[in-house]
Amino acid sequence: MKKLVIGVTGSIAAVKIPALLTLLRGKLDVTIAMTDSAREFVGPQAFLALTGNPVITTIWEPAYSKPKHIDLADELDALLIAPATANIIGKMANGVADDPVSTLAISVLPNEKPVIVAPAMNTRMWKHPATQHNVETLRSWGIHIVDPAEGDLACGWQGVGRLAEPDAIAEAVLRIVGEGTKRKNAASQPRRK
Repeated sequence: MKKLVIGVTGSIAAVKIPALLTLLRGKLDVTIAMTDSAREFVGPQAFLALTGNPVITTIWEPAYSKPKHIDLADELDALLIAPATANIIGKMANGVADDPVSTLAISVLPNEKPVIVAPAMNTRMWKHPATQHNVETLRSWGIHIVDPAEGDLACGWQGVGRLAEPDAIAEAVLRIVGEGTKRKNAASQPRRK
């Protein structure tokens, strides 16, 4: 079974990730990496129960011969960052690696293995020039973006910024992971956006 790592970051939309996991169950072997902020919304125990795999909550894993983010980057078939906050998108676009998710993100080369980002944030944050610049940078590297949806936001606003629905993310991941195996031996081939 192909291995997917999901990097969960600090957004209220993290509460949708258990529903995503139920859609991926039996199709992919999923491991979760979490930022400290993500743990404010969903506990690691919930993800352990849903995936059956240990949850990565720190970059300091003393039980491994090499750093866990390197082991995961070597083992995974695809990386999904969901929900992807403006913060993690900015870190990815600028090479910042200071937590389990950003460190993992910079350990996976998008021309070798599929990287998928599903943003979730307030409309102003999504439309901000810095965020749009960072998203375009990620796209230019071949990173797949599952665009946020429009609707009611947790902050009380309405607009673009909602995490795409779990079924839309699952469909994108399964399609891209299928593509990803064909590309492992053809890293120079351009990715579809």
